[in-house]
Amino acid sequence: MKLTTKKSIIGALGLLFLCSLVLVQWMEVARRSEEAGLKEPHITVPATSVACVNCHAQTTAGIIDHWKGSTHARKGVGCVECHQAQKEDADAFNHYGQLIATVVTPMDCGRCHQKEFKEFTLSHHSKAGNILASLDNFLAETVEGSRVNFNPHSPTPGMTPVVEKVNGMASAFSGCQQCHGSKVALKSSDGGAITLDDLKPGPDGKPTNADAVAKIAKDSNGKPILTANTWPNTGIGRINLDGSRGSCSACHSRHDFSPRRARQPENCGKCHLGPDHPQKEIYEESKHGVAFRDLKDKMNLDAEKWVLGKDYSQAPTCATCHMSGNMRNGGKVTHDPGERISWTNRPPVSVLMDTDKDHKIVNETDPEKRRALIADTWQDKRARMMDGCTTCHTSGYVNNFYRQYDDLVILYNEKFAKPGLSIMKSLRDNGMITKTEFDDKIEWTWFLLWHHEGRRARHGAAMMAPDYTHWHGMFEVAQRFYTEFLPEARELAAHSAKDGKAAQAKAVNDVIDAILARDEHKWFKEGAEGQTEMIRKAMQERYGTGGPVAKSEEKSEAKTEAEPKK
Repeated sequence: MKLTTKKSIIGALGLLFLCSLVLVQWMEVARRSEEAGLKEPHITVPATSVACVNCHAQTTAGIIDHWKGSTHARKGVGCVECHQAQKEDADAFNHYGQLIATVVTPMDCGRCHQKEFKEFTLSHHSKAGNILASLDNFLAETVEGSRVNFNPHSPTPGMTPVVEKVNGMASAFSGCQQCHGSKVALKSSDGGAITLDDLKPGPDGKPTNADAVAKIAKDSNGKPILTANTWPNTGIGRINLDGSRGSCSACHSRHDFSPRRARQPENCGKCHLGPDHPQKEIYEESKHGVAFRDLKDKMNLDAEKWVLGKDYSQAPTCATCHMSGNMRNGGKVTHDPGERISWTNRPPVSVLMDTDKDHKIVNETDPEKRRALIADTWQDKRARMMDGCTTCHTSGYVNNFYRQYDDLVILYNEKFAKPGLSIMKSLRDNGMITKTEFDDKIEWTWFLLWHHEGRRARHGAAMMAPDYTHWHGMFEVAQRFYTEFLPEARELAAHSAKDGKAAQAKAVNDVIDAILARDEHKWFKEGAEGQTEMIRKAMQERYGTGGPVAKSEEKSEAKTEAEPKK
């Protein structure tokens, strides 16, 4: 082969290689432009959904615009593929020749996303609707509102006859259930509501109670009517008509199902914020949150896999730690955030997350029986979380962080939470407070102590936010415990003694006295005046004195004291 021929071949191959590089780069730029909204994505409208897209582009254009930006649109998954129904489904109706359902449930999504559906179904998220029978919901349904609609007493001008009665459940419907989930209901022809309790769906989600199905009220187009009290709702633990739990669109906004949005902390902020569980605010205070805001543009949020340590390493988000894959776990994603959580800080006393085969916390205290029930230990859960942590931090750093976190939780449990529970139990057992929650002042005090301040302290420690751990947390826990909770308990005992119940009063005071006799509370009962100098010297030995700043402050104070008052 001649030299000129070889050069020609090499030149051609080089040109081909250069063209391939340009093509790959062009495709990547096009992909990023599409995902950033700078260019219309290439979409495939399946034949089943052409009529849907054409019609809704004119009537509800926003839905179609969102869908066009989705991975579904690029892969040919259209309206019917998600909304398709069978005639046996309770919410099915004929819509221009297609049998569809309004409520798309996790069971529907599970037709394609089986792994995600199974993981989510076992998660604590899917069970968030259990709040409907909890103390929190009692607040909304009864204390803040009323379980029975009532006379408005002074009707609102312009609202009659639209609103003839006050909806006592409005706070629960618009508040609690928008995060935790409603029990979805259809209107009944007799004026009532039909839920899964009436439909009795089987394992396939189809109702088995024909009488209930026959009573479903429908509009003029034959569409089953959803009750305004339960729909719209994207609560994470929504209780659906087909028996499934949850709402995929709680995290994956419906119609576009953007992974980029689901990976950002704001996506969790709808529910995980506020006085009792301020995870979003805590995250924003932490170094992780600060780094995210600074480096967000470099985090490759639109990557297909988004693996920590490969696609990005600038900062973690909520998804990074609790759900997304990392280089140490092979990029494994989970839709059960509880798989990586070692403490539950939701109840008054934090509990380690040993769970059984159904992912329920094991409460058995007998060591042998407990071991037999545990299917997933808290240590295993922590190890999964640490896979992500050690992608960016050394194992020593991570181990020491967890020691700090454990110590704070145990301090809160032992000094305030467990004693508080024992005092509340003694008050109730001795008839000083009723069985009804929140009708006694001390019940509000106790609720704020553990449900708000105690949770903030624990969550703050879990996510490295010192201000929430201390000033919004343990400081307020201590203040409420010593200056409100204990005096109120003593006062109840004193009133009981005056009413001739000396034995009951003594029983409560004995519990309080035993608690205050412990070393950690002695300062409050005996006073700390005699310890002041000892404490000051101990702090000097531990942290040191002197240094330019301290000496400057000492000179400034001395100078101020020496100056004559004007």
